Amino acid sequence: MELTKTGVVGLDELLGGGIPKGWTTILSGEPGAGKTCLSIGYLVEGIRQYNENGIFLSFNESRKELLLTQKSFGYNLEKYEKEQKIRILDFSYGKALGQGQIALQQGKLDLPGLTKELKTAINDINATRLVIDPLTIISLLFDDVREVRYNFLRFFDVIRRFGVTSIAITESTGLTDYTIEDFLASGVIHLYNERTGSKRQRGIEIIKMRGIKHKRGVFPLSITEKGVIISPDVELPS
Repeated sequence: MELTKTGVVGLDELLGGGIPKGWTTILSGEPGAGKTCLSIGYLVEGIRQYNENGIFLSFNESRKELLLTQKSFGYNLEKYEKEQKIRILDFSYGKALGQGQIALQQGKLDLPGLTKELKTAINDINATRLVIDPLTIISLLFDDVREVRYNFLRFFDVIRRFGVTSIAITESTGLTDYTIEDFLASGVIHLYNERTGSKRQRGIEIIKMRGIKHKRGVFPLSITEKGVIISPDVELPS
């Protein structure tokens, strides 16, 4: 099986080499666990180490917010934008309600319009990596569980055909609240932000990765001025 190396310090060691090429992997976690930072690291390290361009599809933070917050972690997204190595598709709430935006139509997500714009962006910069933040927004726009499942399956299949290896962020309050996305995706990575005494400890766990022999357990994750750093040889106590 061909793998896409994330390039994030320590993550590929946990994954057993990387994530399967062309697959969609769910990145779930609690608030403040580092989901956006890790996924940005996946795109930036793809450029730095492997000359692979990427798309960041945002339903949450605006492009302006992303440029500002991620710069403090050593990720100069504006530089990579100018070099046509990263494309930020801003479908954040404020933008989605603006004139000319196609993300929302009469309270429903226009998936054909969204995927068309996504395909154009991928082709424009020859991207092979994709981040969706958060994927959860799609499930909130459908009332019927069967409709949610159908649209996720269709969406996963479409982006696979685009030739990108994707990380899709979902919002979670703990491991017990598994979502439809978790069951449908090929891989699930969970981030923790748990309180220990007067401090909080971030951690990462590979819940599943089909076809890959990955490390099991929860391992320390730190967010630094140089991005995310994972310690794959130090397992956190349960």
